[in-house]
Amino acid sequence: MASKRVVVVCGWMGAGGRPVDKYAQIYRQLGFDAVVLVSSTWDFFKSERQVQAGAAKALLDMVRSSDVEIIPHMLSNGGCRSWYCLEDHLRTALGEVKVPAMIFDSAPSLGTEDAVNFTWWGARHLPSLAECAGVRASLSMLKWLPFCTSATDHFARHWDRFFGAQQVVPKLFFYSSSDTFVDADSVQAAIAAAKEGGATVEAVDFKQSTHVNHLTYDPITYSKTIASFLAKHVS
Repeated sequence: MASKRVVVVCGWMGAGGRPVDKYAQIYRQLGFDAVVLVSSTWDFFKSERQVQAGAAKALLDMVRSSDVEIIPHMLSNGGCRSWYCLEDHLRTALGEVKVPAMIFDSAPSLGTEDAVNFTWWGARHLPSLAECAGVRASLSMLKWLPFCTSATDHFARHWDRFFGAQQVVPKLFFYSSSDTFVDADSVQAAIAAAKEGGATVEAVDFKQSTHVNHLTYDPITYSKTIASFLAKHVS
């Protein structure tokens, strides 16, 4: 049995630490250590070694001092990017990272142009014109600038690791059929891929909730589902 378990809550693109910490509080109330990572739009323009390097250094002190299992809670594709890069840092330093379970919220997107285009069009539903413009500009640059790794390639890398190399890791999905930013078809495809890979899978479709708003929409179901899932898979 591990002496310590740490949940890494990886925020959605552009989210501040305070709204993301609401998710970390769920885990702290369950007795887990929890840390928060914030995600920037620019993380998709950087190499993996440049993303979350500071967070990795801080976490490595904890990881090196004891036998630790790390549980990622990824919010949207920004959260997937943060965890993917953080895990790279940890693997470089440690050689192995113990991941007993994974939680996805409003993610992941398929590594296809259709999925990226869905997010581009969905940006019109963001709270401000500035946010919409920022997301659309970044996705357009990722698509058209020759020196950038495309968004479809980033999403495909996430997919290959989560549902390929880590195919048997138990996975919990929170999503909504009404999400206008990350299409439900992508998440449902991820659920199917996880099941095909042999993972134990649980999923909650909040149906009317908006993107990364499921905790606010139904906090009781959200929190209880996490507690039940971890009780089964993180002994």
